[in-house]
Amino acid sequence: MLKCLNIVLLICLSVAAYHYRHETVQLESVLAATDNDKADMRLELEKVRDESNLLRLVVMANLSKIADPIPNKLLTVTAYSSVELREFPEQQLLTASLSKPKEGAIAVSRDLFNQGWVFGKKVYIKNHGIFTITDLMGNSKTKHVDIYMNDQDRALQFGKKQIEVVLLDV
Repeated sequence: MLKCLNIVLLICLSVAAYHYRHETVQLESVLAATDNDKADMRLELEKVRDESNLLRLVVMANLSKIADPIPNKLLTVTAYSSVELREFPEQQLLTASLSKPKEGAIAVSRDLFNQGWVFGKKVYIKNHGIFTITDLMGNSKTKHVDIYMNDQDRALQFGKKQIEVVLLDV
């Protein structure tokens, strides 16, 4: 009887050890995936830093044009966000240039677009940075730039401002 009890106990311990090992392997694979995600995020961060440094160099190279009052335009600058994109992230909302709305993008009024402020061109907005034209505004707006922001509250706080804006030759 004692021998049977020992065998049953041994079997129970073996099963428990198997389940423990199985759980350990699963947790190790989750940790490895997390490490891979961290590495991917680090690479993405470095890419953003590289792009940011490149844009800084472009601004420095074009500083004389930015500082020159002739190409500067005093424009109405506002901000917008996409409620639909936040509420339905799986939805494929696209800008007029057929790209997905993202931070660092702007929409320009059609009068500016007709003057060469076209998709893909870079724009410097004084004290706010460099942006890429990816969208168009409605026909009723003129001399107007709209900055895309992911955060609706931040876009509302931005308000409406008259700011010097420069189309960069890049």
